[in-house]
Parts: sequence; structure tokens; C-alpha cells
Amino acid sequence: MDRNIAIKKKAQQLVQKGQIDAALAEFEKLFAQGDKDPYDFIVVADILAKRGSMMESVRRYRQAVEEYTKAELFKNAIAVCKKILRISKEDLLIHRTLGELYAKEGLYSDAIIHYLEFAEGSIRRQEHEPALDVIETVLSLSPDNTELSEKFVEIAMRADQPERGGRELYRRAERVARAGKSAEAAELRDRASTLAPGLQDSGGGDEAPGRKPLQDAGFSARGAGGAGHATAKGKVGGPRTEGGELDLDSMVEPGEGEDAQAPEPGVLRFDAGRSEEETEQVEAEVEEEAFEEERVSAAAETADAVATHAELASEYLSAGNREMAAEEFWKAAELAFFRGDLPRVRMLLSSLLTAIPGHEAALRRLVDITAQAEDHPAEAKARFDLAEVYLAHEEWPLARAEYMRVLELNPSNDRARARVQRLDSLNGDVGVDLDSIDAPKPSASVRVRDDQPQDMDNLVDLEEIIDEFKAGISNTISGEDHESHYDLGMAYMEMGLHDEAIEEFQVASKGGPMELKCLEMIALCYLEKDEPAAAARELDKALQLPGHGPEETISIRYNLGLANERLGNLDRALQHFEEVYLLNVDFLKVATKVREVKARLAGAQGEA
Repeated sequence: MDRNIAIKKKAQQLVQKGQIDAALAEFEKLFAQGDKDPYDFIVVADILAKRGSMMESVRRYRQAVEEYTKAELFKNAIAVCKKILRISKEDLLIHRTLGELYAKEGLYSDAIIHYLEFAEGSIRRQEHEPALDVIETVLSLSPDNTELSEKFVEIAMRADQPERGGRELYRRAERVARAGKSAEAAELRDRASTLAPGLQDSGGGDEAPGRKPLQDAGFSARGAGGAGHATAKGKVGGPRTEGGELDLDSMVEPGEGEDAQAPEPGVLRFDAGRSEEETEQVEAEVEEEAFEEERVSAAAETADAVATHAELASEYLSAGNREMAAEEFWKAAELAFFRGDLPRVRMLLSSLLTAIPGHEAALRRLVDITAQAEDHPAEAKARFDLAEVYLAHEEWPLARAEYMRVLELNPSNDRARARVQRLDSLNGDVGVDLDSIDAPKPSASVRVRDDQPQDMDNLVDLEEIIDEFKAGISNTISGEDHESHYDLGMAYMEMGLHDEAIEEFQVASKGGPMELKCLEMIALCYLEKDEPAAAARELDKALQLPGHGPEETISIRYNLGLANERLGNLDRALQHFEEVYLLNVDFLKVATKVREVKARLAGAQGEA
């Protein structure tokens, strides 16, 4: 132990002197001795993160989480998990870990948010089994969430596990039957028997076969938000008078003598002279009342949590911290979505997207709820904004699919039409006939007579149109209108005029906040021109700009990887792709790029 203390002291002194490599070597000695102080893991992880060794940094942070969890210091473990998410924002396993940690702290609202993040990410990766397990845990917390229950059944079918879907339908059937909705219960049982013919209805309600008890899932008997869940046992109920008061005369006290049996604690015994039908009716009344109280209590707790997160988000926004504001708005929106308050969800998502317009998860959620509400104009806008995010990340198929859906909802959307045509030209696809979409055509800026075939000499020359376009624009945009210059640069990019686009982005980059995205657009133009060295130069400049977090620079790092790969700098390309992988494993096809570059490096070393 004394040796460990000496090593630790020496390592800390080396850190203070700035001798980082030597300090890391001492910490490695410490870990080899079996010392598992979570704080030491955090120190090393922080150093590695600053040096850009993201994968090793995350590994050390995870070790700190494990040690804090073993010591039942759950709040500390949560704090470290948040550090990991700042490096790797969509780390699914960390979301699941956070769900478990928040649950152990009794913070069920936060637990639900992270569990659902994990489930949605797993579904995107076609990993249905873990998604089902987590949704099942969440349904144990809120068994009357019909929408989530339906999602569970849908995923069970995708995973080819109809029995799990059938059990969930039987559980819901029992629950709605207790609430007096016999027709709905019968319909659910019919669906369950069709879905899984070999499955028998256990009549077990929330404890249907396959359903994990809350305690097994890491929860106490309390429900979401810490609300107490009443049951028929322990709930005073029974036959009532016309005034609504308990009919005490219809109850009997425990008898006296050896043959008398005391009732179970908290359970009322009713007159043995009652018929079986009357007894069942009384018990059903007790259970229904307990169910309603449970539902109201859980809803109230969730509503309070929504308001708390929304207020905190507003405070962060007032302080200028948009990232934290967005995080709180997202938590509030997810909780409101969880309780089915869709108008509130839309309002919260609107506030979130005002703070961070390109928040992908928020846009996906907005698409879902506007589609559900059949609000076609709002859905079209949300889908277009989501497509723009996909486009920025070079996720071409996803972007094109959303633009096409926009055109189905709003065929007069010229920008979506231009995006599809540009994507098709980039990919060499013939594409679909956009004019075949059944709706009024958008008016064209240059009309061509279509009543007779035209000779080539009569067609307007494309270069003349472009020259007129440039002349008209230059007369209307001032040098200080940076946003207009940026939009013009994007228009030139879509037209394939990369030199002109670069000029416009260079003007727009002088607009301060727009510099980062302008440098990236300039780099993309150079990549289109097959000038990777120039692209790498612009992207390096973008990374050196202060005040931008990892999430804002993820596409820049990816494109730097592409530029270096084209230049033959495979080591540097791999470094950038690995950084992106740690930030978001689902970003474009970064996992494939990491494998490809590693294979090329291994091949090059073998040849040497």
C-alpha cells in the first residue's frame, strides 16, 4: 500500500510539472499493482482526452464508473457517464448504464429517458433483443403507456418473437379489463391469440409471463418519478353506501377463538354470506380504485418532472448555455411524450430546435408526432430539416428518402426538388420523375414554350442563365450580408460551380459564427474538385477555431479522414475516423471506414 501511495504521489507531481508521458507511465504502474481508485482513472482519462486519445480515454472513464458503482456511489458514476457522453454522445451502453444508475438513485424519470435512448439506438442498429429488454423494464415502470406497449409488440414481431408481443397484449388486456373496458380487453386478447396462437392468457395482469418484476429490473416498488404504486392489498375499499361512504355493516371483524383466522395484513375480509359474484364485484371495485389512484399519482409526478426540466432549460437559455438548455428541453419533451401529451411535446421541441436547430433526435421525434397528428405542413417542414441534417452528415440515402417524402407532402417545395436532383447527379442515379408527382408544378424563373418541339438554337444557353444569375445576385447582396452569401454558396454547390461557391463561402466566413460551417463547405468543394490537400488545410483551420464542441466538429473530423485517406496519409485518416467513431458510432459508415483503413495499413505493413 505504501508503494502505491508513493507511485500516486509521484504521478501527481509529474502531472503538475507537465511531464505527461512520465505521469501516465506511473499511473499504469499503479493500475498494475491493483489500485482501483476511481479518481485516478478519471485523472488519466482526462489527460488522454486532452491529448486526443479518445478510445483509451473512454476505457478509463468506464473503469471509474465500474468502481464508483461497486462502492454504491451512484451520483459519482452518473457524473462520469456524462463525461463519456460528451466525448461519445450516442454511446448506447452508457445510456443503458445511466438508466440503471438513475433507477438506483430513485430518479425514475431520468432513468426512463436514458433507457429509451438506448432502445431507440438499438432499434436503429436492428438490435431488437436488447431494445425489447429495456422497453419491458420501462413498461414495468409505466404499465399504462399504450403507445410504448404497441411499440414493444411491433419490435417483437420484427425480432421474430411473437410470444413476447402476445404476452404484452395479454398484460394490457388484463389491465384495461380491470378498468372496466371489457370490449377493448377482448380485442387485445384476440390480437394476442392471433399473434401467438400457442400462448395461453395467464390472467396475471402486470405479472404476465415474461414480465420482469420492478425489483428484478433494478427498481424499488415505487413507480416513475418516485410515485407510490398502490395495490388492492393495503388499500381500504369495499361496498359503499349510497352516500359513497364505506358500508361498515357489510364487513366482519376477525372472529375469536381457536378456529378464527385473521386476515392477511392490509386485506379486508368480507361477509362470508355474500355470493361469489358480489365478492368479485367488490374486489374489482377496490382494484379499479387503486388502479386509478396509481395512474393519477404517476401522471402528476411526471407532469411535475416535465415542468422542472422545462424551467431549468429556460434558465440555461437565459444564461446563454444553449447545449445544456437543449439537454433539459429534450428531457422534458421525452417525459411529456412518455405520458402522451403531444401538444406539450411539440412546444418543447420547438424551443429545443430554436436553441440547436440541427438536433437530430428532436427532429426525428417531431417527424413522428406531426405525422401522427396528420399535420402535413408541419411534417413536411420537420422532414426537410431532418433531411438537411442527414445531408450535412453525408448520409445520402437517408437524406434523399426524407426529401422524397417532403415532395409527397408538398410537391411545390423547390428546395427539396433541387436536393433530390443534386443527390441523384452525385450518385449517378437516374432517379424518379419528380414532375410525375400529382400536384401543381412550381413556377419556373425562365419559361419555355411547350406547345411545340424546340430546336437546340432556341433553347436558352445554360452559361447565359448562370451569368445573368450571378449579375443579378451581385447587385442585390451586400458584402456584410453573410447569410445570403452562404445561401448563394450552397446554390452554386448544387449547380456544380465549386469555384464560385468557394468565393461566396469565403465572404460568408467573415461573419463570425458562420466561420466554422463555411470552412467545412469550402473543404467539401475542394474534395469535389479532387483537391484533398486544400480540403485538409481548410478543415484543420476549422478544428482550430475556439468555442466549438465535439458534436459540432464531428463531420469536420470525418471529412479530414477522407481528405487524408485520399492523400495516402492513412495513419492520420485512421486517427480522425476513430475520433468520429467514439463521438457517434452510427455517423455515416465510420465503422466501415475504420475497418477499411486498418486493413490498408496492415496490408502496407505486410508488403514492407
